[in-house]
This record gives sequence, structure tokens and C-alpha cells, in this order.
Amino acid sequence: MVKVMIPGGEIASYLAIAMGIVYLIVDLRSKRLTQTDRISMIFTIVMGTYLIIAGMLTILQRKGTIGSGLYAAVIWAFVLTLLPMSLYLTNKKRTGTQAD
Repeated sequence: MVKVMIPGGEIASYLAIAMGIVYLIVDLRSKRLTQTDRISMIFTIVMGTYLIIAGMLTILQRKGTIGSGLYAAVIWAFVLTLLPMSLYLTNKKRTGTQAD
């Protein structure tokens, strides 16, 4: 029997990728059935994509394929995208308004 050793950081990266895929499938299916607004659907897509890409970039960065500058730039791009959307959705839920 051959044992394959995967470092802990890579296991976490693979789990992030799997979690992103499952999140996209489950959440988009439920939102499609309930006819959720577009901004919520976009937020779900961006969040799932973030998990998948963060996992992939972590694997590539640990293997030395990409530099930390590219890794940081992509992560910050996602943060700057997710932050305004999450604030909007939080405010929308609190006020109970219907937005498109």
C-alpha cells in the first residue's frame, strides 16, 4: 500500500474548492426555486467563485507556481467586490425593502 502525504495547507485548499462547488450548487438551486433577487444571486456566485479560486491560488502559491503579489491582488479584488454586496444585502434585510 502506498501512502500519499498531502500537507495540511493543501488539504484546506482542496476543502475550500469542494466547499465552493457545493455552495454554488446548493445555494443557487434553492435561490432559483424561490425566485430570489439578482443581487443575491450575484453575491452567491461571487462567494462560491471566491472559495474555489482562493483554494486554487493557495495550491499554486504553495507549489511556487505563482507569486504572493498575484495571490494578494486576486484576494483583494474579491474582498472589494464582496464587501459592498454584503453591506447592501445586510441593509436590505434590516430595512425589509424589495430591491432588484
